[in-house]
Amino acid sequence: MASVLFHRDEVVLLTGKRKHCFVRVEDISLLEAHHNHTLVHIPGGKLLVQRPLGDCERKLESATFFRASRSCVVNLTHVKQSRLLADRRLVFLLKDGKEVVFSRRQSALFDKTRGF
Repeated sequence: MASVLFHRDEVVLLTGKRKHCFVRVEDISLLEAHHNHTLVHIPGGKLLVQRPLGDCERKLESATFFRASRSCVVNLTHVKQSRLLADRRLVFLLKDGKEVVFSRRQSALFDKTRGF
């Protein structure tokens, strides 16, 4: 059975252990691995979703979301600015002030697939 792909303008139900909420996909700024769960950053806070980061990533559009490292997926529409570290790793500053540091491998992949 094919997996459902959520587009940025859709509303999804995030299911945590004690809390459930509806959120627009475009409002998700960041997803972080937290053991075998995913910490989803949304306006007003975070929600721990009981599924692995890879499962969450597969449900999101790759045109909007990019895997920054083994433990992090970033929504590219939330990037305020970017910079390159001395070791050639990318750093994205998100609109909410969070910094996302890419792995060297993912930095190179981003440059190769998204560079202009």
